Amino acid sequence: MKKLIAITVFLIGAFTARSQPSENEIVIATENAKGDITLVELHKANSKRVNFFVFTKEKSKKTDWLAIYTLTRARIKSFFHRKKLYVIKAESSADAVMKIEKVLITRKKLIKNIWFDSHGHYGNRYSSFRIGTDQFSYKNINDHNAIKNLQKIALYCDEQTKVGLGSCYAGADFYFPATDSTPASRMNGDSLMIGMGNIFAKSLIYACESWVMSKPGIFTNKYGFAGYPINKRFKDSVYAPAWQRLGKWRQYSNTNGELKNISTVALDRSGNINIRQRNYNDFKKAKLKSAKALKQLKPGLATFS
Repeated sequence: MKKLIAITVFLIGAFTARSQPSENEIVIATENAKGDITLVELHKANSKRVNFFVFTKEKSKKTDWLAIYTLTRARIKSFFHRKKLYVIKAESSADAVMKIEKVLITRKKLIKNIWFDSHGHYGNRYSSFRIGTDQFSYKNINDHNAIKNLQKIALYCDEQTKVGLGSCYAGADFYFPATDSTPASRMNGDSLMIGMGNIFAKSLIYACESWVMSKPGIFTNKYGFAGYPINKRFKDSVYAPAWQRLGKWRQYSNTNGELKNISTVALDRSGNINIRQRNYNDFKKAKLKSAKALKQLKPGLATFS
């Protein structure tokens, strides 16, 4: 009876926990379609962890060639590093959990790095990222119903894990400029990062204040994520804050409550999240391009509802 009670108490904790345990062993309770519950022991001391690139392709009337390119590059890298890097094409956060858990439980591994790759939507006037159809922002990052699947992923993460938000503006805390019809509004990317830190309690959270590009070489540990879009609408003066913060990333640690600016973030060929020694905007060429673009910005090139 005592053993049964102990297991019951543990299961309740496992399904409702919002932070990761600190023991050397993590025990996860999983339930299959028949309702059978299995306890899986994962050892934190095991150095052979795995990385995930969680990809979201949003529905659009136009072909998203950039998304296709990014997914293709990720799958090629995963093929050559199949024991280290897994690419998850997620239809939703629940779908992502199912696919991630299948890998982790089968291989009895924990997560080393996880990158959530999606579009950021400047027109929303707030920072966000998506996992399939589920969008996360400062508005719902503390809502238990909205984040329950993120909490499940967090069970496989600890102080050795890095979490990257790969959407544009995810770490922005500047104000979206006022327009003729709307007042200025704060992006609240810092609140999003802090909320993620509350979920992935021992892990480091990374996000960019400006654009996250998908240039050739995004898995070369260089500056594939840095740069700017060339479309005409991005030359609108409303994008001035993003131009001023090219290549600027932030890191949040829930352990010490510190949100700090860091150099440009990169992924290597195995999907590890690394910080470059030099910031993208420290390069003379990048400075000149940014300064030139800021001088040429004009109103009326982009349309926002």
